[in-house]
Amino acid sequence: MGVVAYCKSAFVQAYQRLLVPVGAFIISFGWVWYHVNRHEAWRFIGLTYLAWMGLYLGWQALRLLYLYLVQHYRASAFWQDQFLEFLNELFFLCSLWFGVFFLRNELVGLAYVVSIAFVVYFRTRQLLCRHPTPAPWLAAHTWFFTAGIFLFILNAAVQYAAYHYYILDANVKFYNIVVWRAAAMTALWMLGLALASFSYGRVRNRVIRFVPFAVYMFLFALFLVFWTVNVGILYYSGLYLSPVALEHASGASGAVFNPFFISVIGAAIVIFLLWLVILRFVIRAHTAENRHAFFWYQLTMAGSAIVLLFGLSSFGNTPEHAVLKSFHDYFSGNKKKVPLNSVVQKKLERFGLAYNPSAFYVAEKPFVFNPTSTVKLLPDRFYRAKPNIVIIFLESFSARLNGAYNSKLKGLTPGLEAFAGDPHTTVFKKYFNASTPTITGTLSQLCSLLPPTGHEEIQNERKLQSHHLLCLPELLKKEAGFKYAAYVTAVDKNYAHKDGIFTSMGVDKIFGTAELNEYIQGEPLSWGYSDHQLFPVIWQFMQTAPQPFLMMLATVDTHPPFNLAQDAVNYGDGGQPVLNMFHTTDDAFKQFWEQFKASSFYSNTVVITVADHAIFPGALTKDIRGWPESDDIKSAQTFYDQNTFLMYVPDSVLPKVVDEYASGLDITPTLLQMLNINIPNSFEGHSIFDDRKKYPNLLGMHELGLYINQIDSLGKRRIDYNIPSEISCTETVSPQDSRELTLCDYAHFYKWKRQMFEEGRFWKH
Repeated sequence: MGVVAYCKSAFVQAYQRLLVPVGAFIISFGWVWYHVNRHEAWRFIGLTYLAWMGLYLGWQALRLLYLYLVQHYRASAFWQDQFLEFLNELFFLCSLWFGVFFLRNELVGLAYVVSIAFVVYFRTRQLLCRHPTPAPWLAAHTWFFTAGIFLFILNAAVQYAAYHYYILDANVKFYNIVVWRAAAMTALWMLGLALASFSYGRVRNRVIRFVPFAVYMFLFALFLVFWTVNVGILYYSGLYLSPVALEHASGASGAVFNPFFISVIGAAIVIFLLWLVILRFVIRAHTAENRHAFFWYQLTMAGSAIVLLFGLSSFGNTPEHAVLKSFHDYFSGNKKKVPLNSVVQKKLERFGLAYNPSAFYVAEKPFVFNPTSTVKLLPDRFYRAKPNIVIIFLESFSARLNGAYNSKLKGLTPGLEAFAGDPHTTVFKKYFNASTPTITGTLSQLCSLLPPTGHEEIQNERKLQSHHLLCLPELLKKEAGFKYAAYVTAVDKNYAHKDGIFTSMGVDKIFGTAELNEYIQGEPLSWGYSDHQLFPVIWQFMQTAPQPFLMMLATVDTHPPFNLAQDAVNYGDGGQPVLNMFHTTDDAFKQFWEQFKASSFYSNTVVITVADHAIFPGALTKDIRGWPESDDIKSAQTFYDQNTFLMYVPDSVLPKVVDEYASGLDITPTLLQMLNINIPNSFEGHSIFDDRKKYPNLLGMHELGLYINQIDSLGKRRIDYNIPSEISCTETVSPQDSRELTLCDYAHFYKWKRQMFEEGRFWKH
């Protein structure tokens, strides 16, 4: 043997020997990378090694089993020699699929998996061409691959639609979940195809042999019907098909029968016809000379499908499984429905909350405000040409830390004090947050909803990627002719799903840290960009935005801990961090307000400064300068408190001070009444200038606690507060003769509302 030939032979042998250990390493390293905390170095290394050893030894055992079977059944030399050598390469090629563990984008992951599938197909086909009688093997190989890739692409499409539109999916935090769900469902359908094909090839009766295929196609048709309806519901509601949607078919029909639904029906028909064509060729390929090849392919497909079905936990969290489980639980009684107790329902009316549990949209009402109202809330010129609106969401800005409200802290917030002192600015007192923290606080304000969800679920569990609530930005654009809506946040825009949640509201552009980098020179000086960096940017955006516009900014410097802003402006001697940060945010606003007053915007733009929620209780201590030595501090230990709410309107006709109890739920209805937008809605708030005065009782809702602020039977204001999980009740609700809403009543309402929220019964049509 020549040197070149020897080297070539040695290289080929080394290559063959390395394929399995390298492939096993790719799979084990990718799996551990995906499932284990990489910062636990020794655990990560240990699990990778154990998985690698298990895969390597397991493959060698399977290879020996294959060799025993081909020798036992006296298979041809091709299967005992050439294909045996190819098995290691096949294992390596299949291991490349697991490179998807390192891809973060769902579409890229799907494209990668399909590409590797084609590589495996063509490489295997190339080898099968060397078989002494290749035709039957190539026929089986081609048609099973065609069926498999068709099913995978179909399942990938519908699983991606579910991933993209479903809004309560806790598994979206596992990137490339679409790949695994599509693989699991493809395995299920390939198992069915293998069984139907096997039966067809073994049964002689011309009628009976078609029965398994007929059953298979019937189930496939049901699958397409299910996804046709489910995609329609997903697109318009963000939820899966459910028993409740069918129970209220007339009320939920708008979420299914719509123009989009027609196109989905057309796509389903095309898919069904294509699958019929593929199956026709599969059936025709079952000739006598192909029977042996098809048998082994049927066996291989069935075995591979079973391994995938039991090996992938993703099957348990597919939409198909979730929907089937919901119907099973519904009809078996495993999941108890929480009916709204009539006693609690009556008590809630004192809070301005009216529900009709028998209707699909339980909170729907025909008007935002009384249509006979003749109250004038804007100068006449703004009924002809709408004003711009700028909303500054002041982080944690309780009224007690604003000099415009608390005389003991005069000078802490000179900018807001000057803003409040403008003759055209209205000061809203007794205004409370309806939720907390920022994401649910803002959701309650812009969408007028008590949110039965929270930061833990949205940010950490990655649920509620988007929603289908009726919200202020969308309404301003549709009903008032606003041409642009933007939201500016100091941090990454995908934090707490702000990008998806605000896009769902109808916001055109969400600016986070990455987007603001194009407009701000220098590094972020706080948790993200500081308030002194943010206000000039929103001022810049106002210069170029098409009018009328809605511009929203969320400040950040007053977010705990109170030492984040590197460009802080100290208050007094600078000895109190909390007051320093409130003074810093105010200083940034003061510069904005002075620019605003000197510009043309002063005559055509409404400016609202409102807290996103109250300051967290841990920040309130008695050593804060100007804090009253009384039990007043205890009233703020609930995550709910009186908040800053100031509104400047050019040539305002509003009262200087509004002294009505109100909450974040009331901001959107109030603005809509000012703009004379009166439409059907499911808002839980009321316009402060309309019937809010009828309901001097307030509720706050969030995972951090349920808050009740009400007038009791003695005419005194009473506050109750507790975390939902810690409310212990001997009875579901309080006695009917009790006028007050108790925490047990509220806990019952919270559970009912969560159920309604998950069923999409607060969504817009």
